[in-house]
Amino acid sequence: MKTLAIIIGNNNYFKGNELTNGENDANQIAGIFKDYNYEVKLYLNIDQKKIVEILQEYSDLLKDFDASIFYFAGHGFEVDGENFLASIDSQIPPENKYVAKQNCITLNDLFDIYRQNPTKLNIVILDACRRSFSRGTALGFSPIIAPKGSLIAFSTSPNEGALDVGYENNSIYTGSLIKHLSSERIAVEDLFKSVRKTVFALSGGRQTTWEHTSLIGDFYFYKHQKLNILSLPYNPNVLKDENYYEDSEFYKKIKELKTYNWYKQNPAIDYLITIPVSQLDKDQMFILGRNLLQCAIGGANSAMTFFENLNRSLLDFQINSENHILNGILFEMYYDSKGEFRFNNFKGNYREEIFKLRDNPAFNQSFDFINGILIQQDYSVLFLPNSQTINIEIKCSQKTTNDGFGDRIVQVIESIIFNGNDIKKEISKYYIDGYNENGLKTVLAKYLNAPVESIRINSNFELRYIRFII
Repeated sequence: MKTLAIIIGNNNYFKGNELTNGENDANQIAGIFKDYNYEVKLYLNIDQKKIVEILQEYSDLLKDFDASIFYFAGHGFEVDGENFLASIDSQIPPENKYVAKQNCITLNDLFDIYRQNPTKLNIVILDACRRSFSRGTALGFSPIIAPKGSLIAFSTSPNEGALDVGYENNSIYTGSLIKHLSSERIAVEDLFKSVRKTVFALSGGRQTTWEHTSLIGDFYFYKHQKLNILSLPYNPNVLKDENYYEDSEFYKKIKELKTYNWYKQNPAIDYLITIPVSQLDKDQMFILGRNLLQCAIGGANSAMTFFENLNRSLLDFQINSENHILNGILFEMYYDSKGEFRFNNFKGNYREEIFKLRDNPAFNQSFDFINGILIQQDYSVLFLPNSQTINIEIKCSQKTTNDGFGDRIVQVIESIIFNGNDIKKEISKYYIDGYNENGLKTVLAKYLNAPVESIRINSNFELRYIRFII
């Protein structure tokens, strides 16, 4: 997910309202997000003139990203029901809301930008109301309604104080945030829940963080491993195939595969798969493999027929020990048109047919190819194609419940462990209450992109009727 991060840290307010750690906090958060390969814009000690520039840049840039994070460390306050993030030119408290609007970013400014980009996922993190005297006691934030697809995270709950210090060279909130951002991969809701626990404990219960969310999609804070394009034996424009172009009849046919129109796709597929392999280079075969999988998933009959006879179909394109069509298919399962890893949104519609090919030694090199790429992802919640079996450890309790049809014995899932990771929360989102062990295997296969036959479940009870919450 391509992510933009706007980071602001202010220390140099008027005398009496200076802060200690605003710049430190912003610098460290910016460093982490740069390490995550986010596009970072860092601003320190912004004055009145900088506000318009920042908002305009944010609005202009967001259209080119999938998600954004706005982080602010500085003074914040509420006047007449409106919420303000203070530039260093702002008097605190301000004379009135009209004066405040001249010297502050308002949350409504951010919300207007989000409403203009309704398909984006946006996160606002506010370590605000930093006052050297009872920070946040007299001033606070009025009720917030986050726009659709956004999450607003505050360092403190409404009408509570917050601490500008307390975690080495950071505020207690940002210090806790930094600690939990170091996790390998963490969902945004889980991140802020963990931060809340840490802040509450370190502040002795004086500070409780607060969030409001209307997120629909999933967002994970994660150090994305960029694909090392130069290490792979293909042109970057077929690895990031949104950039693919060549002046040829082949390209025109590939373009027809992307139309989502079966009347164009099927004839184009029939033409492409009958081109003699000697007339195709490896990049053309690679991108053809990617598009065949896309078309088969989309329901194009010619592509579906190709996958129904996949072993035989691919052998027509075999060159010694290499199969560039299969390499393209495997790559498409895990990487999108930007060359970015799909995480748990893999294209697994034909995974059983594809992984069955491991039985044919002719295709070993293709599975070695994708396995070598996936290992570089450093992502532990994933079935690697060279694995034959995976073990899932499930702990549950067995209870009797009445569901309106009489008493029923159910197995209440407490944990689902794969590679040392508890994936219960993710699996529970598939709404599989009532499934037995075979049904659970089907869901696990989808989540991990694994063939069903490779999954081995070890559970302390026989799984006949699963429940997650009871």
